[in-house]
Amino acid sequence: MNWRAPSIGAIQRTTALLTVACAVLMLIADSRAAAFGCLVGGALMIGNLFVLTIVGRAIVALAQGGGAGQIGVLLAPLKMFVFVALVYVLVTTAHLDPAGFMVGALTQFVAIFIETWRASARGASVRLEDQQA
Repeated sequence: MNWRAPSIGAIQRTTALLTVACAVLMLIADSRAAAFGCLVGGALMIGNLFVLTIVGRAIVALAQGGGAGQIGVLLAPLKMFVFVALVYVLVTTAHLDPAGFMVGALTQFVAIFIETWRASARGASVRLEDQQA
């Protein structure tokens, strides 16, 4: 069985598109505050995945005995702490709409499902072409 995995870039692009689409819908159906919260939530998730790839590389370097080894062990919990603190500060000081923020944050999960489906569909079409040849 040939499994295909979605790329981080594809997930990021889909998240951005979904975030903007949801923000426009929230602007039309709800309010500016909800749309802004949606944009902030989506942007935060895009940033989180970007930082997660950096942390993942540092952890792989640790496993391979690279120079970033000691830092890699500390980066994962530090990233989570900074992420939680940033969300707290944004929600409390910027007075973001909680529903809009959650919709924006959830766009990345939807994007992961969409991109996984697309990657598996591409893999299935390649296998069908191989069988027909």
